[in-house]
Amino acid sequence: MMKILLSVIIALAVGSIALNAWILNEVSKVKAAVQQQDEKISKLALAAKPVPARPAAAADPQNVKVSIDDDPIKGDLNAPVTIVEFSDYECPFCKRNHDQVFSQLDKDYISQGKVRYVFRDYPLAFHKRAIPAAVAANCAGQQDKYWEINDFLFQSKANLSDAKYVEFAKNNSLDLSKFEACLKDEKQKAEISKDFEDGKNYGVRGTPSFFIGKTEKGKEMTGVYVRGARGYDVFKTEIDKLLAQK
Repeated sequence: MMKILLSVIIALAVGSIALNAWILNEVSKVKAAVQQQDEKISKLALAAKPVPARPAAAADPQNVKVSIDDDPIKGDLNAPVTIVEFSDYECPFCKRNHDQVFSQLDKDYISQGKVRYVFRDYPLAFHKRAIPAAVAANCAGQQDKYWEINDFLFQSKANLSDAKYVEFAKNNSLDLSKFEACLKDEKQKAEISKDFEDGKNYGVRGTPSFFIGKTEKGKEMTGVYVRGARGYDVFKTEIDKLLAQK
C-alpha cells in the first residue's frame, strides 16, 4: 500500500513539474509576442508625422489703421478724437451699446466737439434683417436723416421691417419715391459689403467693435481696438488719454 501511495506522489510531482514547465514556456511565448508588438508600435510612432499643436486663439489687434470711408459721421469733423464703430442693427449687444454708451458719449464728448463718431456696417450672417436695416439707414442718410433712423432702428427689433422703414420715411418727411428706389439699389448692398470686408481686414471678430484714436488728416486714423459691449468708463478712459496727448 505504501508503495502505491509513494508511486502516486511521485507521479503527481512529475506531472506538476511538467505543468509548470509548460506554463513557463507559454508565458515566455506571450512575453515575446508582447515585446514584438511593442517594437512594431514604437516603429510606427517614430515613422508617423507629429500632430501640430492647436493654435492659440488669435489675440485682439491693438493699434490698427482704419478708414472712415464715406460712412456717416456724427460730431465735429475736426474733433481731436475719432471713434469708428462696426455694428449690426439686429445685434442685442449693439443695441445695449447704443442705449447705454453711445447716448452718454454723445452728451459728454460728441456734442462738445471732442469726438467724431463714425458708424460702419458689420451685418452678421445669421441676422437676416441686419442688411436691409443697414440699407434703409444709408438711404435715409442720403436725405440727411441717418442718425434719426439709427436711433429708430435700435429702439426695437419690431422696427426692422420694410413697412417700418417706409413709415419712418413718411413720418420724417423724406422723399418717399427716392427712398424706396434707394432701398432697391444694389449699390447699397455693395457699400455694406465693403464695410464688412474692411472690418474683417482690421481684425473685427464680432459686434459691436470699435477703434478709438487720434483724428488724422484724410480718411484714415490709427486706433486701439475695443471689442464688445463695454462699459462707458472703458471709452472715457481711452478718450481722455488721447485728449491729454499734445
